[in-house]
Amino acid sequence: MQLRCYKCHKPFAISKDAVNAALDMVVADDLQHYNAQCPHCKRMNRLSKEELLRAAPLWKPPEEQETVDE
Repeated sequence: MQLRCYKCHKPFAISKDAVNAALDMVVADDLQHYNAQCPHCKRMNRLSKEELLRAAPLWKPPEEQETVDE
C-alpha cells in the first residue's frame, strides 16, 4: 500500500503483511483507524478501516475460536 505522509509529504509503503496485521488489530480492538508511522519524519498517519480494506480485498477476519463444553 502506497502512502504519502501528511506532514512531510514523502511517499512510503506498507507491505501486504502489515496491512493484514493492521486489519486484524483494527477488527479485534474495534478501532476506527490505524496509525501508520512515517519512516522519514516519524509522524503518525491515520488509515481508516475502509482504506485498509481497499488495500487488502481478499482479507478475511480471523475466525473466532469456539469453545466446546463437554
